[in-house]
Amino acid sequence: MADNAKFTDQGLVSEFHHTAHTDEIHHRLHQPNENLILERNKRLRNEPEAFRKNDYMTQVASIPLIMWEKAIRDGYQLNCKDREIADKELMRFLRSENGKKCLVMEKI
Repeated sequence: MADNAKFTDQGLVSEFHHTAHTDEIHHRLHQPNENLILERNKRLRNEPEAFRKNDYMTQVASIPLIMWEKAIRDGYQLNCKDREIADKELMRFLRSENGKKCLVMEKI
């Protein structure tokens, strides 16, 4: 007999699986599917009126967690403590072939 629990928080799914006969607990954290996010981004790029600007900022991208982590492994310093470097690296990533898929507006 196994017990399962699933929690979601801002698009992430945290799953716990307990196996009684071995008394082991396994945890898995994932996004349901990055393709859902990328398809939404594509729709938003084609609907410029969908953008909402406020006094402080405009959303330019929505990056799935798996792509964010892969970009860091590929050498983009997105998690650099120096904000100036991290900002430049983010722009460099968003101009890459994979980064362009994350854009929610045509041009940055």
